[in-house]
Amino acid sequence: MALLRLEVPDSQINEAIDQREWRHALQLIEKREKRLKRDETIDWLTACKASIQMLLPEVTKQRQGHALLDTFYQRKPPVVDVTAVMTIEAFSEYRKDSDARLDVLWTQVANANPNNDGLHRYWFKKRLQTKDWQGARKAAMAYMKHFPSKPEPFFWAIFANFMASKSLKTPDQETVLCGTMAYRMCAKAADDVHAEPGKELKSGRVLRTPSDVAFLLDVFESQGKWKEAIAVLESRRTGIKSRIGKRSWDLVLRKFQLLEYVGEWLDQFKYSSTLLADACAENSRLQIHGFGEFGNNWSTWVAMLRAAANLRECKVKANDWLSRIAASICTQHAEGSSGRNGMCAKMLLDLSSLVAYGGTSRQGAALVESCCTYFKAYGKKQFCFNDLQICLQVLDSTMAQTLLMEVKAHIKKEQADLFGDQDQLREVDDLESRLELDANQLIMNVNMLKIEYYLIHSRRVSEKPEDRIALENFVVECIKIYHVAVLSYLDAKNAGGRTERLPGDDGGLLAAMGLIRLHALGNRPEALLQAVSLLQHLVHESPFNYEALVTLTALYTKFGAGWLAAEHYSRLSIKNIQYPAISWLLSTRISSIYPYTPQTGYKDPTEKASADPVHHLEQALDYHVHLAESDPEEIVNFLEAGQYASLVHAMGNSAYNQLGFTKYMLQVELARIERLAGVGRNLDYRRLAGMSSRMKWRKMKANTHDAQILYLHKWLSQQAFTALAYDNATKHNRYFPRDDVMNSIIASNDLKESSTPVEDVQIDLTRDLDWISMIYENKVGDAEPRNRNAETVADKFNKMRDWQKHANHVMSTMIEKDGCHLKTITGDTRVPDWEFFHEVYLGLDNCRLVEKTMDVIFAGNRKFRIVEHGFAEFLTEAVRTLCSEYRGIVHAAALQLRESLSHKKHRRSLVYSVVSRKEDTEDKDTIAHWLRRLFTDEQHVQKTLARLTAAWRDALTNIINLTKPTNTTSLPLH
Repeated sequence: MALLRLEVPDSQINEAIDQREWRHALQLIEKREKRLKRDETIDWLTACKASIQMLLPEVTKQRQGHALLDTFYQRKPPVVDVTAVMTIEAFSEYRKDSDARLDVLWTQVANANPNNDGLHRYWFKKRLQTKDWQGARKAAMAYMKHFPSKPEPFFWAIFANFMASKSLKTPDQETVLCGTMAYRMCAKAADDVHAEPGKELKSGRVLRTPSDVAFLLDVFESQGKWKEAIAVLESRRTGIKSRIGKRSWDLVLRKFQLLEYVGEWLDQFKYSSTLLADACAENSRLQIHGFGEFGNNWSTWVAMLRAAANLRECKVKANDWLSRIAASICTQHAEGSSGRNGMCAKMLLDLSSLVAYGGTSRQGAALVESCCTYFKAYGKKQFCFNDLQICLQVLDSTMAQTLLMEVKAHIKKEQADLFGDQDQLREVDDLESRLELDANQLIMNVNMLKIEYYLIHSRRVSEKPEDRIALENFVVECIKIYHVAVLSYLDAKNAGGRTERLPGDDGGLLAAMGLIRLHALGNRPEALLQAVSLLQHLVHESPFNYEALVTLTALYTKFGAGWLAAEHYSRLSIKNIQYPAISWLLSTRISSIYPYTPQTGYKDPTEKASADPVHHLEQALDYHVHLAESDPEEIVNFLEAGQYASLVHAMGNSAYNQLGFTKYMLQVELARIERLAGVGRNLDYRRLAGMSSRMKWRKMKANTHDAQILYLHKWLSQQAFTALAYDNATKHNRYFPRDDVMNSIIASNDLKESSTPVEDVQIDLTRDLDWISMIYENKVGDAEPRNRNAETVADKFNKMRDWQKHANHVMSTMIEKDGCHLKTITGDTRVPDWEFFHEVYLGLDNCRLVEKTMDVIFAGNRKFRIVEHGFAEFLTEAVRTLCSEYRGIVHAAALQLRESLSHKKHRRSLVYSVVSRKEDTEDKDTIAHWLRRLFTDEQHVQKTLARLTAAWRDALTNIINLTKPTNTTSLPLH
């Protein structure tokens, strides 16, 4: 239930309500009623009594409360007590129910207290917080009627009508009415504004601030009145240059959007180009719009470039002339003090020309030249690669090689000019100057390596020998750069401890990306171990390197090291709005990789919680839960400040976060963790089904991300269906319940196509069990249907037996050397990955489902005899035996793997798969050799791999305990 914020005139009753002591509060109310005179009533006391009775568990009391409240609503003369209505409102909000008759009471109270400003504001805010737009409309219109000269009621009425027009709960005919009313009220507010101050109507129903104009634009856009909105922005009375617009840059951005909506590309080109021209004007009198240097905003450049590109596509006669103007503006700004925007715009202009003319050599050469010019100017800045990236993606192999040659030649020349005279370099005594020189060279080399990786190595799709050698050489170069940064005075300057990342860190990150790429191309798990060791070294030197922590979390998850992934995830310090964007990093299938709390390595409870995946999943889910409670207060704050456009945006974000996929994924993962642990969390499959339907609707309506939305829809359908199966088979000892929601899910073709084979098997199992359950629920008595049903049941029983045989075979192959999901590092050294644990846990989960459901069906067969009882008993026992064999195979595989991970020989093999042996001097240019030079000794690698091995052993120990022959319980940790 929601929070109850209520204050009644009686302090004792108020205290009992605050303590949620309903019976005591009811006794106090009844005592006070006895002291009243005959025929005397106190409305707030009656309202309080009825509301409390409705909260009591006794049905009789609840009926009395409903009857008393009905009498209250129908009373003649009507109730006009403010406290009484507020009491009913507060309890209604607490119970999370709504009654349309409550707005009738509010109207009566408002008419009886026309001068009570606080009353009207309270009524509207309550409707706003609950997003009851029809009630908000009534409250705002009543407020506007009684206070016609105040601006707030007028704009609140516009806002309520606008939101009602967008709400799915509003009937179609009222949607049009509300939208039209909001538009007309806004248009009237704009028309009543005078150009000269002090000549407005005395009414407050006019635009007054840039925020009011922005809100008007939202209303106009919702009604498709884009040209009218542009006219408002260009008006002397309400436009950007007016005393109301106050040259607001936010309104300039809105004008760019509106010009794009209506396709007025020529106007957009003129407007954006004049803003850029103003930015170069030395005298403010020469400026057209008066924004000055502020017009040199990247949004302005984007608007001009889009306009130029679209004018080219439209084949405007003056297109060449416009392109020359754009190029001239880019050049003019590139030569000025703020040349970055101009150079970036010149690159994008050449990029659009290359795309428009089909990739001709002339246009390609122009783009390469622009990129080289930019690198020469800003190659020593860390933002250089990010600015170049959008242009790099269209370069073919020839253009890519040309650009790389030019960049490398420039770096070589720079270094020759800088370090050619070593004696001159020694004369530089200023440490800061030397630091700056070295830092610039380091950043330039790192940017060059980023370009090389993006253009060359990230595009490789197969491991040809020459490609593999080139990628290995690239990794070596990155390690060298990172090694130089670690040893140099760049890091010595921060010997007291780093507080931020340094340029050399990107060299280590690039090396790790190259190693991950090596594994992706050639299935080389030792490359992943090298990447893990390198990144651990990086986060030790630079503890706040966000990219390194994210990559390590992903790598540890891939290795199936659950508590190590959770530990590094906790170091990201994710808060608030970051949860929807980042929590997927840990929550993606963590339930079937590590569904328990770590048992080793942590003595401090806080540190142990940081390594517990469940702790982080619950934290992320709490954010979504608390978001619904904090939203109403933030909404009211926006309303009080008159920031209506910001309020619309905030409510849109709130709805997205509360209905977003991340929230449902967290719920599913936590439910599956508790199911695997044998506890079971109540999962509302109907809610998941509703989310699935909304995502399917979004897929049909959206123009982008269709594939992603479709996958999420399938995944949610699968989880809803599986949750239903487990709920009923394992918890309630009954068949699948049949209702319209689940029938639609079961009939859907979207259930399959999950991304792992064992999840596909789970869908097959639950569907087969559903069919059998449906046959037994129908209790068919006719002979012919009974024969067909008997064949179906027999076929499904045999299919489940065959599936379990196949599952046993798959798990058995994991013990063999060529088995899946166990990666061979060197010789006989093998390590697990996430798919191994995923296969094991979901396989055990499926066994549990099959055994329990078949017991239920077998008991039903005794009663209805769909198949011959001896046959059903034989197959049930056969499947149960196979499930026991599966647990035995898993137990033996986990024991064998844990034992191999304990051997000293295994640990040494892992170490020497990462770094070269000390006595090995044959090849000085290998990755392992340079990693040894970076780490100086084996201690760092030993420590890193020891923790990784401990995480594997911990996970395997829990599997061993779970699959012991005498074990009748599930995971003993939740």
